[in-house]
Amino acid sequence: ERQRHELREAEEELQVLLLGEELTAGEGRREVSTTTPTGPGGGPAVRKIKMVLPSKDDISRLISQRREQKPRVEKPEELCEKLEMFLREKYLGKSSDHVALLAAWGPKAVPDAEGEFAEVAALMALSLKAYRATLTQAKEDFQFEINRVGDGKECLVMPPSNFALLGLKDAVHMLLQGYRVLLVVQPRFLPHFLEVQKDMKECGLPDGLLEVLPGITPEADPAALHEAVRLVDRFQFTGSSAMFKSLVLKAYELGNLRLEHAGEVSGLNKVRLDGVSVTHPAAAAGAAWAAMANNGELCTSASLLEFDPKTGDTAQAAKAALEGHAFRLGRDPSDTSLNVLLKDGKTEGLEVKTEAGADGLREWWEKALLVVPQGAEPNTRTNQSLGHCIFAPSIERALSLAVQEDASCLYCVGAPEDKNAPSARAGTTGAKIPNSVFGGMKSHTYAVAGDHDGVGTVQTFLNTVKRRGANWRDQEEAYAQYELTETAEMLVDFLSPREQSAFTKQISGVLEVFKAFMPEVSKPYPGQPLVGAEGQSQLVTLPALRPVRKSLLLPRGVGLPDDVVKVAALCEMSPLRELPVDLHLLGAQQAGKLRVTDPLKSFLRVVEKRLGWRLHYYADEEALAAALRAAEYPPYFMCVKDRHMLPVGVLTAVAEQGGYLYEGLPSDALSLFRQLTTTQAWTVACTESQVEEATAELRRQWASVGLREEPLEPPEVVQPRARDGDVGGGFGATGIDPVDDKDWADIDSEDESSSSDEDEDPKGPAKPAASSSAPPAEKAGEADKKAGDASSGTAASGATGATGAAGQ
Repeated sequence: ERQRHELREAEEELQVLLLGEELTAGEGRREVSTTTPTGPGGGPAVRKIKMVLPSKDDISRLISQRREQKPRVEKPEELCEKLEMFLREKYLGKSSDHVALLAAWGPKAVPDAEGEFAEVAALMALSLKAYRATLTQAKEDFQFEINRVGDGKECLVMPPSNFALLGLKDAVHMLLQGYRVLLVVQPRFLPHFLEVQKDMKECGLPDGLLEVLPGITPEADPAALHEAVRLVDRFQFTGSSAMFKSLVLKAYELGNLRLEHAGEVSGLNKVRLDGVSVTHPAAAAGAAWAAMANNGELCTSASLLEFDPKTGDTAQAAKAALEGHAFRLGRDPSDTSLNVLLKDGKTEGLEVKTEAGADGLREWWEKALLVVPQGAEPNTRTNQSLGHCIFAPSIERALSLAVQEDASCLYCVGAPEDKNAPSARAGTTGAKIPNSVFGGMKSHTYAVAGDHDGVGTVQTFLNTVKRRGANWRDQEEAYAQYELTETAEMLVDFLSPREQSAFTKQISGVLEVFKAFMPEVSKPYPGQPLVGAEGQSQLVTLPALRPVRKSLLLPRGVGLPDDVVKVAALCEMSPLRELPVDLHLLGAQQAGKLRVTDPLKSFLRVVEKRLGWRLHYYADEEALAAALRAAEYPPYFMCVKDRHMLPVGVLTAVAEQGGYLYEGLPSDALSLFRQLTTTQAWTVACTESQVEEATAELRRQWASVGLREEPLEPPEVVQPRARDGDVGGGFGATGIDPVDDKDWADIDSEDESSSSDEDEDPKGPAKPAASSSAPPAEKAGEADKKAGDASSGTAASGATGATGAAGQ
């Protein structure tokens, strides 16, 4: 009924409000009209809507007034209750309305609309579940607290043109972080988002906290959107790579160098056949669906099929096999049996290309697929991909090939040799949230840009949470104490004595977080239909933690920052199979390298030989920017100081490559874990009889590829001694008890305190009393002699312990 209502014959003008005030024609505002993409029964559109578009001055006034009025929900508990009510009563409670709106204005086949609705519901539920759990923990065991990083800040959210409600899940998550949200949408999505805005207001969200405006259309004044990116603090985007980068660069051009930006953008995705012919029914069905789903307009739609010529396949044979596969297509959005809802201006069926044409390989945004033999050109690496699918003769073979790739989501199928036997199928999309994750692998693929941690990942739904800071409870709670490796000991020695104790404890805190979030294989959940049998493929997913590809920058005259040392120690102690860090050094060159002195000189020797870090030397900022533009992967810099003070050329180069610059280093264990890691979804499509095999193979590959070669020693759980003498308020707690009274004989009265000159010894930081007295430079040299060429291995465990709160 709601779908018929949306597609009915009518012409009306929608009321566009800005802070409760209606925008009227005139005053430099443009107007736009649009129709539903299709009409009743798939016929011509008969529903037309008109609206006023905001001007540049309107955007400026909106941001200015919100900053002055500061709309806000003061208590996190109240904010959570309001958004939980929205999810429960206005979203899930009106599910048929939302599905109808998606199908009518998308347009989408009803099954696709239902899938979008369910995915966004799951994502909002994940965000709210983490938020609610943190509120509970903060009152019960005091280990975690809410982290409203966007408190008092402005966030611009823009949804894609083919998946409207991704803008809603972003808006909800930004509200939980404390941002005031400006949601700029396509005019045809405005009816849906105005209803969402009204529902949120009825749930108690204050006026002005969520504003919805039309603006993603060629008819809009580009100056209005440019004014938004000039003024906001954060830009959250899903859609075209080109549009995202152009808006970030425009913000820089307009002077907003502090802009936080995050984009899940489009990718070049491919299906690879290894030892399986394209004529195999499972491979043909999966590859064709990867190109055709949602008219080929998904950010995970396949653009390329790489067939295996060893099976006898040719490009023409691949074309015939794929174009011969039948799907149910039609134009009636109310027909629930359709696989693909056809649109005006789109092809009527799958187009298989054997040549790329003058434009080369690209995102077709159409039901199209280029077929090439393995290794032939044009081709693409998966560092350009969101989705990647491999068909091989066995699950083991498919998965072993897949885990070497960079795409966010990996799909694997072991196709049986007998083409008539029942087989699972998959494409470059299909995993479901919350069973799986989507769009992670920042720093590994150009299809994820900026500060974007993916969809449904632990890094995303926990970014509203942080570990509490140190307090008096640490004197009573048991904590885990990890033993540092020899290399980690050497690295920690570069810190000041004051930092060493606190940071070694922080390392253990981070390792406890790793332990808590080690990935597990999901229970099987339904995927695409089976080939050669009734029923659905079974999907099993492992959301694999992967290390972020890290870059560090040392400008001229900075010395050795503590944060850089901490990153090195955290990499050395990571339970994951870490990747080399790229350390970029700016300054005058001499014989190809910088002139550096200790302690930096010794530090560079340790990280280069022990950790395999790659050192890059540049004479000036222009050389650095040129190198970043030629980088193999998006550059993600950590520990940056005042990024808005960096040369604009460097900021621009990072943005053009889809990278990001993080200021400083988080101080709590949970935030450190989030910044150091990303998530890649490993999914196997199988039959019910293969579920056990798929689960075992996922676990085997995780142990082989995901975890460090030499495991860390298990931690010791330490229980602090009771402060029996404390009568309250700290009185009587002298810090000396009978257990302490045993080391006085170790004090030599003839020892003298070090002078201030010794404390400032340029060879390295002074050592705390419990550590070796040799400076880092000497220790590094001695260790290098003992270890020989240690750059390819993991250092043996040393004697120093690191401490951290247990149960994190």
